Amino acid sequence: MQLHYFIKKIVKQLLAFSPIAIGKNDVYDRFTKQIIAAHCDKDSVCIDIGANEGKILALMIQTAPLAKHYAFEPIPRLCNNLIKKYSNHAWIFPIALSDQKGISQFNLVTTNTALSGLKKRPYVSPHQDETIEVPTDLLDNMISVETKISLIKIDVEGGEWNVLNGAINTIQRSNPLILFECGKIGGDLYGFDATKIYQLFQDVFNYRIYTLKGWLNETQGLSFAEFEKNYESGKEYFFLAAPKSIHKNS
Repeated sequence: MQLHYFIKKIVKQLLAFSPIAIGKNDVYDRFTKQIIAAHCDKDSVCIDIGANEGKILALMIQTAPLAKHYAFEPIPRLCNNLIKKYSNHAWIFPIALSDQKGISQFNLVTTNTALSGLKKRPYVSPHQDETIEVPTDLLDNMISVETKISLIKIDVEGGEWNVLNGAINTIQRSNPLILFECGKIGGDLYGFDATKIYQLFQDVFNYRIYTLKGWLNETQGLSFAEFEKNYESGKEYFFLAAPKSIHKNS
């Protein structure tokens, strides 16, 4: 089984160089690259939450080389690799961001680390996993009040609600663009639903939610019905949230 996942990883790496987007995640990665390039200046500070192997962090550094960014990755092996590769350009923390500070059990999926998280998700195909302990903290505890954040990416396999609630002060202070994964499977695990997420952005942050393609095409934000439909069906599971004041077609 390990050989199967090794081969799958190699194929995925080769496809990353293809001029044609193959899968949904590949499409999202390419949209994310365009969004970062369009929104960020050379000195824009970005945050990568759930950095994994550093693909998005690398885009942040490439687009904003004059800034020092932030990355959070609780899996020790991945975090150590990020430190070796990117410590000159980013502060990298071995922390699972949440809405509580402490020590928590963490489900490490050894055959696909991208599926790892504070809670164990159901897998579409068989995987091997183990439980480790990781530190947790709030983003608000990690970012100084003097630091202006331009963009935040959140990909934490269902823990988005907790991350956002631990980042309220930072978001309200900086009004960054937020790229975030979100869907019913994660919501069921962590105790939130489409209504809670939509109201948090609408009422607490004064933000609108878009699909990535919608933002790039300068379309209007999603209505609650549109967001809920995507949340429930999984047709779209990676979104962009932006302050109502910064999008001309809001």
